[in-house]
Amino acid sequence: MIIDLNAFTGYWPSHPVVGDLHSVRASLQEYGVDRICISPLEAAWCRNPHRFNGALYRAAGTTDTIWPVPVLDPTVATWRDELDRAVRVRVRLVRLLPAYSPYALADADGLLRALAREGLAVIVQTRLEDPRRQHPLAQVPDVAAAEVADAAGRHPSLTVVIGGPRTAEIRALRDRLLGLPNLYADVSQADGMDALKVLVEDGLREKLLFGSHAPLFIPYAALSRVVTDLSDEDAAAVLGGNAERMLTVEG
Repeated sequence: MIIDLNAFTGYWPSHPVVGDLHSVRASLQEYGVDRICISPLEAAWCRNPHRFNGALYRAAGTTDTIWPVPVLDPTVATWRDELDRAVRVRVRLVRLLPAYSPYALADADGLLRALAREGLAVIVQTRLEDPRRQHPLAQVPDVAAAEVADAAGRHPSLTVVIGGPRTAEIRALRDRLLGLPNLYADVSQADGMDALKVLVEDGLREKLLFGSHAPLFIPYAALSRVVTDLSDEDAAAVLGGNAERMLTVEG
């Protein structure tokens, strides 16, 4: 089973993407992706990102291929209601975009505690777009991956995924990834030559989760660097085995 932990749907302002849900799903299914965890792109640019979760739930409800990943924001007063709705919809994973609200992860501890109580996992996105592609009047700084690791340390009963870290950031957190059973890293933006091979050789195979970052990135490139850089066994773990275990996925 191939599980994409980091995909999106919707419109992106800085460059055109084919982001409608049908197109994103088709682009990933073409390469054998079985389950796609999707968040609304527009949520990044709205003061109340919760507005876009309802449409995602309705669209995802038409297929079991799509798992909606709502965006929650602890600075919006209705976050508790939005969490209740996510629980009713039976989502497995929620996304935080602290760089876009913005807020410090330490200020999200109330939300993180509530997620842990409900048994939901969280992916904290450190980057949506390379700063070099951002409009000069719309610069959004990255969230330090170490801050996400700090949050995982404060909330040991909450499964935490670092979304979009670069290879150097993942390697710098090697000891913490191995030492925190609840901490994982998405590899959608792991960069550099043989990035996945290097991370596996660092002993991090069980901590790496496949993400395509579609439609902002090309699905073929995301998948090919896993299957070409890794052995079949290692690739199977990264592409789906680790996520299947983390989210207790049933076939």
